[in-house]
Amino acid sequence: MRFSKWTPSLALGLTLFAVPRGAMAQDDGSAVIIEAPVPDRGCPKRPDVVPFSSGSHLGLERSGWLVHQAVIPESKDTYFKGLEREREGAKLVAEEDVRKLGAPDPSIPLWVFGKNDTPACRATPTQWWAVRKGATDAERKTFLMAEIQSDCDMLPPGRLSGTPVALRQKDEPTGCKLRRPTERELGKDGEGLPADVMEFVPARDCEAPGCLRLWERIGITWEDGGAVSDFTVSWMDRKGKKDPCDWATEDLSLLFYRPSGALSPASLKNGGTVFFGGLHDSAGLRFILSRDSGSLFVHDPAKPKASPKAIRFTSPSEEEVLLTRRSLSPCKVKRPAASPWGE
Repeated sequence: MRFSKWTPSLALGLTLFAVPRGAMAQDDGSAVIIEAPVPDRGCPKRPDVVPFSSGSHLGLERSGWLVHQAVIPESKDTYFKGLEREREGAKLVAEEDVRKLGAPDPSIPLWVFGKNDTPACRATPTQWWAVRKGATDAERKTFLMAEIQSDCDMLPPGRLSGTPVALRQKDEPTGCKLRRPTERELGKDGEGLPADVMEFVPARDCEAPGCLRLWERIGITWEDGGAVSDFTVSWMDRKGKKDPCDWATEDLSLLFYRPSGALSPASLKNGGTVFFGGLHDSAGLRFILSRDSGSLFVHDPAKPKASPKAIRFTSPSEEEVLLTRRSLSPCKVKRPAASPWGE
């Protein structure tokens, strides 16, 4: 009798003990299986970052984004021969030829970051292009690009802040997001430079009204107090001329990273002059992306003095280099807006 008295309790204890991980017992002694949450993978330690360009910039009549795949070696470039190599253009590439032209392993997915601070989604190349770009014979190269199909919510070409970027890796980078710059400061003529950047900006004789000095800072302040920004200062010597396009102009652009708790920033060198965004996860900021005409750079904030990884994805024309030079000159307003980023 004593044994039968303890049997129900023992049976219930054994039942609960046998329930798989992630299960929860109810009052009636039964168990409901609850899927255990999969921990976020976060951003990769060594990201394989893949840039995009707008189709219109690459010479295609259609709009939309194309993702960089490879630089086609001259020995394998059968798409642009003779005089065609001296001009820019775009030609379709058959899918069966892309691997021999340098396309990456198709079994490794692309994970695209579209709008600001949204999770990445998987993208699949659908159509391939050989794109000839470059202002000079030395700069001109043939790039393998691809149109993609994805469920990402991406902004159409038109602004640098809307340009997508991707990671190429086997597993989905859950918990990893791209945050784009949202803060802007503009220093008017006569205003002093921000105290935290003065040591990085060389002194210039620039007194009003003969000389005009403007500055601009664009960036992000993170939850922990750290900050990333690009900073541009322009000195313009009027020399008695009214047309801003006749003023002698000198420009300086710098990229800064200020860690959490630091009083002054560090200058990130050998990268781009445009702060593109920051890859972050639950651990905070993991990588800083900067951009220049035709190149994307990946900086490790833990190693601010180290040279960033550079990804060359297009060669801008001579006109594009001129129009996309970082400058606060009023003359820029008079020129037509053109940019390899669709800005």
